[in-house]
Amino acid sequence: MTTAARRLLVFGAAGRTGRALVDLAAAAGFQVTACGRTSGTEAELPAGVAPASADVLVPAEIRAVLAAARPDMVVSTIGGRMDLRVDDEGVRNIADACLATGVTRLIAVTSLGCGGSAQYASERLMAAIGEVLAAKTRAEAHITGLPLGWTIVRPAGLLDEPASGRGALFDDERVHGRIACRDLAALLLRLCDDDASVGRILSAVDEATLNGPDDPVRYQPQAATA
Repeated sequence: MTTAARRLLVFGAAGRTGRALVDLAAAAGFQVTACGRTSGTEAELPAGVAPASADVLVPAEIRAVLAAARPDMVVSTIGGRMDLRVDDEGVRNIADACLATGVTRLIAVTSLGCGGSAQYASERLMAAIGEVLAAKTRAEAHITGLPLGWTIVRPAGLLDEPASGRGALFDDERVHGRIACRDLAALLLRLCDDDASVGRILSAVDEATLNGPDDPVRYQPQAATA
């Protein structure tokens, strides 16, 4: 299957990472549907991108968007900030809706500090956003228990700055650092064509900010074969 034939649905498309992914995927020839929580961003989207809106706390709205978009793959970049239900219930609703509508590929963005990586997180981070990380961890646990082709990506601290081109993936919970949203989006796009990442939980860090072990386990996405 060629890239041009692939249909991608992005939840959280109004956010920094989601919007960057929409732009990159459209430029790469994907047929993109950009879903935000509210409508009104249509004029800002790249040509050819289909706008959509859904409240991820309302499963019927998610299923309606999936039915209309008929995506080959879904990427969730949503985050609640002020509403922890989005990080937990919202992400679980997206996964359940994928399963219910026959979408088999889901890439979900959570955060370093979730799951097993919590033991390597700083006390300062856990004190600041521990509740958020716990909510995202519950969503991860739900996703990994579903019969989906899932990949979970845990980014380091997100930066709203130009892409450095140094974003890297690690099959390693011990790493930490920072990463620009645009670099994270580029990594997510590469994973869309990487079947080997199915069933993996990956960390995303800018190599220039990389901290942790001296021997981090790197992950290199592979282009899908036709």
